[in-house]
Amino acid sequence: MARRPARGPAPVVQWAQEHGEVGGVLASHAQLTAQLRAAGHPVTYVDTGSPRRALGALPRAVRRRGLHLLHITRLWRAMVLAPVFALLPGRTALVLHSGSVAGQLERMSHRQRRVLRTALRAYDEIWPVNDEIALAFEDGPGRPVRVITPFSADATSPAHASAGDGQVREPHLLSVATNAGLAHYNADLAVRAAELVRESWPDAALRVLAYGHAGPELAELRAAVAGLPWVELSFDASPSEVHDVLLRSAVFLRPTAWDGDSVIVREALAAGARVVATDTAPRPVGVELASPDAADLARAVVEGGRPSDGGGLTSLTAFDAAVDALGRLS
Repeated sequence: MARRPARGPAPVVQWAQEHGEVGGVLASHAQLTAQLRAAGHPVTYVDTGSPRRALGALPRAVRRRGLHLLHITRLWRAMVLAPVFALLPGRTALVLHSGSVAGQLERMSHRQRRVLRTALRAYDEIWPVNDEIALAFEDGPGRPVRVITPFSADATSPAHASAGDGQVREPHLLSVATNAGLAHYNADLAVRAAELVRESWPDAALRVLAYGHAGPELAELRAAVAGLPWVELSFDASPSEVHDVLLRSAVFLRPTAWDGDSVIVREALAAGARVVATDTAPRPVGVELASPDAADLARAVVEGGRPSDGGGLTSLTAFDAAVDALGRLS
């Protein structure tokens, strides 16, 4: 009787916006894909940003038992896709990237929270990116909750490998990232803080890395900085360009009202920049903390902020968690 050929490493299916907006979630799952492929695991996508592409990918996605990872920032996606994930062959994990999870839960009605609780039974594991998000699922349906970090300093994408050759760090260049100028990114707070920094560092400049939807909030931000010659705003910069900016920046600002485990904060630290961030969310070791106030942020930039102890975050990468989950396939 002929032997069946070896099937090879188990596949991984990334349920995410493969062609989504530039930003932390895209950077995170793209990095994970590169790491898994380098380790010999076939990786495919079900593009949740396109119903047509998602439906086209489904037959291949369910052909073999494997690991299915659903990357979300909005909990309603976990509820909508729960019936599908309950039927998938293999093991499933829900990856929660956004620090807004607690707020989303608070805004849900009692009935919606019951629906979510039922929906979570469709997932074998839940992977939040910080302890605060994990805490919201303590009373969940008994699924393992594993805090992960969505960034690995050991993973260097080809786009970054050649980036930054000959780059010189500019001693008074500040940078900040904002998704579409949305309010919780507080880009306006970064601008006000940078203006105060210029009282001590007259040559200080600010690079605003904007991405996402070019809507009214971004138009308002553009108008606010249009007359400031020391501010440069770019939109949807490539990963390699963002990396170059971080290599040149003296300080990366993260003045967010809430956060998960920001990929760009981790990348800025790995690039050797100082990071000054608001104390409104867990921050990695090495980040300097300030209150969400322009004067306090400016003071932290010029004089140094309170050091974060890294509490609420982990060193367990998404790649490590994926390898462990693949080992649990039965």
